Amino acid sequence: MRVKTPRKYRIQKKMLVPAQWQGSVEHFYHFMLGYFVPVTLWQMQTQTLDFAVRDCGPMNPWFELLEPGSSIEYVKPGVMLQRTLTHRQEMQVFWDWDNPTRFHRKSLAKCRALIKHRTNVEDTRHSAPSPLRITVLNRKVSSDFYHGEKTEVVGSGSQIRSIPNLLELSELIHDFGVVTFVDSAELTPEQQVQLFSRTDLLIAQHGAGLSNMLWMNPLTTVVEIQPPLPPTIDKIFENLAWALNVKYICVKQRDEHADIDVSEVARIISKASLGVEGKIPNSPTRFPLSLLRALPRTW
Repeated sequence: MRVKTPRKYRIQKKMLVPAQWQGSVEHFYHFMLGYFVPVTLWQMQTQTLDFAVRDCGPMNPWFELLEPGSSIEYVKPGVMLQRTLTHRQEMQVFWDWDNPTRFHRKSLAKCRALIKHRTNVEDTRHSAPSPLRITVLNRKVSSDFYHGEKTEVVGSGSQIRSIPNLLELSELIHDFGVVTFVDSAELTPEQQVQLFSRTDLLIAQHGAGLSNMLWMNPLTTVVEIQPPLPPTIDKIFENLAWALNVKYICVKQRDEHADIDVSEVARIISKASLGVEGKIPNSPTRFPLSLLRALPRTW
């Protein structure tokens, strides 16, 4: 028999519960799109400063970018599950926000503008005469957290996917603009927002780091190097690019750890830098569902 705590005995502080589409909110994509974005928008709408969130391990520093003066309680996953099942605490559930068929343009734009403001970044693109700013994500070995007993999903970083000859690109694309090779997992949240806000062209293998296109300005370009993936998973970042009004190019990779044809990738990047390759993807949904998806997003 299910036990539900009577309202008068519940913990009154609101507990924010992620009900993500897949994966774990301890990993960047599911955390950012499935939890951090709706939490940010919920706080903006409700003006609530005192609340509880799920302990998301290495993702927790992102909560420091919420409204200044916030008092945040971190609840362990098992405790949150127990309180949710018994309704021991008042709560707000965020359903399916990381589902790649349900990205909501207006909501993402609101979150982007708000977090950029808090990190002192302007939500504009630099003028044409400036050098093209190219960021290449170089996946490294994941932190110990993802190999221990505490994590929900074991493994991350280059253990999951890698491009052995990625650094060879630097020789071929350095004339296209200012090139930065970086593992975004090594940056603080503020550094990630600032770096990707000033990125004109992002190049990365399929993986959570591509979620940082959230901070890129409209009409910039993303190049995804994509190994074989199952349906829906293969469209995650194409759909996200559509939602963010970012140009998207997909380059296929033979498998998760295969070399790439760096000359061919450099050619694609050269054409993208000139604006002759890459376009805003089509909407992942068709009429009339597309009209419903354009309505204000509910929790």
